[in-house]
Amino acid sequence: MPARFVAQNPALAPLFAAVGFAIVGSGWFAFNILKNDPTVVLKKEGEQDPWNQVRQDRNTKFYSPNASFWQDRVGLPDPRAAFLSVDGSSAAQKAKDKVKEIKARGVGNREH
Repeated sequence: MPARFVAQNPALAPLFAAVGFAIVGSGWFAFNILKNDPTVVLKKEGEQDPWNQVRQDRNTKFYSPNASFWQDRVGLPDPRAAFLSVDGSSAAQKAKDKVKEIKARGVGNREH
């Protein structure tokens, strides 16, 4: 039936082709994002934050015009190691404690 309609109206053939291409392309792109993007979590069990496991040299972008940037990062140390102190406590916990301390002192409240 659609083939007969397009045969009777050949000017609509590019429209059908473009819409068909758009539907297939958008379906492929959505599947690609769900399958390959480390920030999308479909499983509720296992690793809850897989974006923290992305290597320094892995390109997670769909398109990256600067491919040499990722190649230059091969072998670099993990920058998250800089946020861990020698005694095992993290800098994030220290920062949270500092924020609590500042809020407790009331710093930032100006007295005129």
